[in-house]
Amino acid sequence: MTAISIHELHANTDLWVRKATEQEPIVLTDQGRAVAQIVPLPAANAENPFLTRKLLPGFAELQAKLSGGTDSTRIVSEMRDGR
Repeated sequence: MTAISIHELHANTDLWVRKATEQEPIVLTDQGRAVAQIVPLPAANAENPFLTRKLLPGFAELQAKLSGGTDSTRIVSEMRDGR
């Protein structure tokens, strides 16, 4: 594991961040004492969650009622009144 001082990090931040993502974590030291660590984030999931989401039954039902320009305030009032 590589250890660098905070001063070195300030001088070459871009270099050390890239190295941390390509290699192992980098330990930051302050006056010779380890104080922090730079570690890469896990790889992001490339799948878009909005494309695979499932609508709740109540929302899907409301969405079906709203298609075609229906007045939503009337529908919501009917749902509240239990009609």
